[in-house]
Amino acid sequence: MEYTQENNEKTVKESGFNINLRDIVELIIANWYWFALSVFICLSVAYLYTRTLVPVYQRQAVMLVKTGGKNANSDISAMLELQGGITGSGVENEMFILRSHQLVREVVNRLHLDVSYEKDGFFRNTSLYAESPVEVNFIDPYHAYYHTKVTPLDVKNYTILGEKYAYGDTIQTEAGRIVVNLKPENLSAYIGKPVSVTRISPETAAAIYKGGISTSLAGKGTTMVQITCTGDNISRADAILNALINVYNETIIEDKNRIAVNTAKFIDERIAVIGKELGDVEEELTDFKQRNRIIGSEGNGTQFLAESSRMKTETLQMETELSIAQSIKSYLLDATRNNQLIPNVSGVGDASVQSQITAYNELMLQRNHLLAESGAKNPVVQTTDKNLAEMRTVISGSMDNYIKNLHLRLEKARAVERQINSEIQAVPKQEKMALSIIRQQSIKEALYTFLLNKREENALQLAVTEANIRVVESPFGSNAPIAPHPTTFLLAAFVVGLAIPLGIQILIMLWNTSVRGRKDIEDYTTIPLLGEIPSRKEDMADDAIVVDDKKNDLISESFRLLRANINFVAKDVRVLMFTSTMPGEGKSFVSRNLAVAIAIAGKKVVLVDTDMRKRTQSKLAGIKHKDGLSTYLSGQHNDVDSILDKGLIHPSVDSLFVGPIPPNPSELLMSDRLEKLIEELKKRYDYIILDNVPAQVVADAAIVNRVAELTLYVIRDGQLDRRYLPELERLHKEGKFNHLCIVLNDSHIEKKKYGYGYAYGYGYGYGYKYGEYK
Repeated sequence: MEYTQENNEKTVKESGFNINLRDIVELIIANWYWFALSVFICLSVAYLYTRTLVPVYQRQAVMLVKTGGKNANSDISAMLELQGGITGSGVENEMFILRSHQLVREVVNRLHLDVSYEKDGFFRNTSLYAESPVEVNFIDPYHAYYHTKVTPLDVKNYTILGEKYAYGDTIQTEAGRIVVNLKPENLSAYIGKPVSVTRISPETAAAIYKGGISTSLAGKGTTMVQITCTGDNISRADAILNALINVYNETIIEDKNRIAVNTAKFIDERIAVIGKELGDVEEELTDFKQRNRIIGSEGNGTQFLAESSRMKTETLQMETELSIAQSIKSYLLDATRNNQLIPNVSGVGDASVQSQITAYNELMLQRNHLLAESGAKNPVVQTTDKNLAEMRTVISGSMDNYIKNLHLRLEKARAVERQINSEIQAVPKQEKMALSIIRQQSIKEALYTFLLNKREENALQLAVTEANIRVVESPFGSNAPIAPHPTTFLLAAFVVGLAIPLGIQILIMLWNTSVRGRKDIEDYTTIPLLGEIPSRKEDMADDAIVVDDKKNDLISESFRLLRANINFVAKDVRVLMFTSTMPGEGKSFVSRNLAVAIAIAGKKVVLVDTDMRKRTQSKLAGIKHKDGLSTYLSGQHNDVDSILDKGLIHPSVDSLFVGPIPPNPSELLMSDRLEKLIEELKKRYDYIILDNVPAQVVADAAIVNRVAELTLYVIRDGQLDRRYLPELERLHKEGKFNHLCIVLNDSHIEKKKYGYGYAYGYGYGYGYKYGEYK
């Protein structure tokens, strides 16, 4: 007879380990309880952790910076561009100033932000500000860290450090004298509950709150500034924004008024000087008239006097402008006033000079701001000083030109006046001298009146000065915290909860190199897999007969399926040999129960123990007699019937045990008496099952295999190293065993372990088509 097969070009994987998505999904399903426990623990830890985090809120305010029209800033930018100086956006400068340490420090001082209040909680403390039931005022300067707890008792008393005090009392602490005041509107929720009070240095508080303030443009192309404040208390964030805008507004007004105040100081100084000079001239005129007994100043030459009066008026105006211009020129040349603002008196100098002085004063104010924030070594301050010096030189040159022009005009007017005076020489000398004194008096009076008017104008400017900003949006924002994000933490915890057991299981899978089910066998070999024997119960020994015609459990059905598959792939096969890679893979258990399964189908079966070294089947059956396979092969017995045990494990299953262990089992198995024995057994039985030794331990399996028609290679699930499977495939391709097939023992079918288990009754794809005996 001939055994044929057809290869369908099945691809065999190299020895290794691959995990696909289905493996992972089935791994999760198979170990769902570990995943559920891990996710539960991680979610619980994440939830508890989020409860300990302090919520962070964000509040915003929007402010419009008015920069439209021609102003001092545009004059500054134009002058700096002409002189090669540094220019920048006015709005960007205001955004920087809003976050300056000086402004934030003033906000801290106004709001007493160096003192913070908290309510104790189980997971975390809650920050209080406007909600605090008490307010602690520190009387003495104290710049170190200080912490205490105040517990309100009622509307009159509280305790601190275990001592009872009344609200408003001054008490002595290590931080100096303090006074605790009550906020009655918040008391009801905090009676008997301690409030933590912490004080830090104002500098530290300013640095902390400055970090929570940011500025940005509210929109592209706009001059609206969005001020954002983040913190752990909404009311405090709103208070900080309001106070910051107020302090910034006051600073702008103070800067603008500083020019007017400096101008007022200059005007007051000049009024005092001119007033004294006017008094001296009037006293001189009075003395002159008394000495010369002059009652009036009228005389002859009315026509000349009218012309002279016109020229005197013109000369008077020019002399007034010249006097003020020279005073400003002296002010510019005074080195002690280099860092002071230049008085800007309208009406003196042309429009260009006045614009230059205005631009200089605005730049000086910005320089003083930068100097206060960063010091004299700041490159921007040094560049600004250089620009100021250049602008002062330009203004001085412009004043020189203006004074020269006045001198020329004044000389021309005086020349005309001298010409007129020469025409009236007939006028009495006393009248001429009187007119000279009166002229001086008029000059001083005009200058005095001019300065008084300028002082009133300057005072009016001080009264109506306003900042160039407008609050568009008062502090607003959501009452929901922007951080932390519990959903993010819980989602991350959920992912970690899945990843931990998944990683552990994958590591276990990577570390485990044993065969894990039929998928490994099908992936790494082309050897037909005839059946899977499920794991038997722990109380079942190797000699247990689990097959019964009255049972339909999973393990009984697996042996029936193995029987059917053997009949399917090789219908006329009668001699079956069982072997394995190493001991302990269950070939004796499988061979015994397969014999019973075949016998149940109405066949006569003989189970031959060909393991002449360990006598496994003999030991399982408890047979100790001396006659058996060894005595037959050695020629001591020729009668087969005399060495057979009838119906020991099943009425239709006979057994042929080893008998005494021979000293030369391999040589006995190589004798032709083995073929003779098999032929004799074929006459008596439908199936002959040979329970042989492990194939990779001794050579007996290969020797006995010459009489086998079908080799059943038993592999225990989870025991054989799958790296051996390519070697088994090589033996199969080289034909080392007759018609090699595999039986997977101890398969965890019901668990579908690692995605490799398959349920029974759904067919098998072997990659081979088997013919029948011919």
